[in-house]
Amino acid sequence: MDEVDQQALTGAVIKRHNLDLGELWLDYVALGGDASEQEIRDYSAGAAGLSEKERDALSQAVNEHCAAAGLDVRAPFSDSPLEKVDAKPQDPYSSK
Repeated sequence: MDEVDQQALTGAVIKRHNLDLGELWLDYVALGGDASEQEIRDYSAGAAGLSEKERDALSQAVNEHCAAAGLDVRAPFSDSPLEKVDAKPQDPYSSK
């Protein structure tokens, strides 16, 4: 997954679940993250980038928060595949 997609999807998960960025930052640092809390805020808002290591550490922190809260949507990692979704609805009566 490229950096832009990972950033957009991670930011969307944070926003959708209204995750506390201060708590996320503390967990991110505990996982080995080196970026400041402000850099994490900027990244989640789409205003700054992070290295692959930092993005994945943040995704791990986000996913741990989601799992603890029983939430089903997760943040992707840099090696997560980006799946293409067929935009055309399929006819439910078709065999194709």
